[in-house]
Amino acid sequence: METGTVVIIVIAAVVIIAAGVALVARSSLLPAQRSARLKKRFGAEYERAVEAHGDKAAAERDLSERLSRREGMTLRRLTDREREAHAGTWAAVQQDFVDDPVSAVRSARGLVEGIMSDLGYAGRPSPDGGFEQSAADLSVDHPAAVAEFHRVRGAGRPAGADPGNTEGLREELVAYRGLVEALLGGLPETPGTAPAARPEGTVMERPRSETETEVDR
Repeated sequence: METGTVVIIVIAAVVIIAAGVALVARSSLLPAQRSARLKKRFGAEYERAVEAHGDKAAAERDLSERLSRREGMTLRRLTDREREAHAGTWAAVQQDFVDDPVSAVRSARGLVEGIMSDLGYAGRPSPDGGFEQSAADLSVDHPAAVAEFHRVRGAGRPAGADPGNTEGLREELVAYRGLVEALLGGLPETPGTAPAARPEGTVMERPRSETETEVDR
């Protein structure tokens, strides 16, 4: 075999091996890059999803599906009148908490769903009739608020699970407050879209328990 032919064969073999190594390296790098992107996008909600699924791959599929679903939605900004109306509703919910905590928490959930609907989030009921699908949709744009909601409330716990636990219900209302504040703060900042300023008067006070109310009297 001529020397030139041998050289060509050797070079071809080196190229093939190098391509194989590059392919293997790329295959191992892509999942890591996807994980890094999802962690950056969802923050604490990423860790919660991994814990909830008990499997990193399943959690990342879930989060990726949330992103895909969100890409199919076209959101709009709330008008000042809508924002003021929702803020007024929240104030009424907090007042109602003193007399009927369970009803107030349910109203808080309804308010969050109503604001989401006005913004343009495509409603889709959760399989168990709970709030989880709405929270999943919202987590793409407001992951910190949703992560805190899950931390305080506990996934899937109904508002009336323990009507006698006023403090627990108050904490649950606080969790919904975080979602309301996130939604009334305007749409997430996107390229070419200026963030909306929060109107005065929309900052929510912490709902107080009956005991705290009695102390003030």
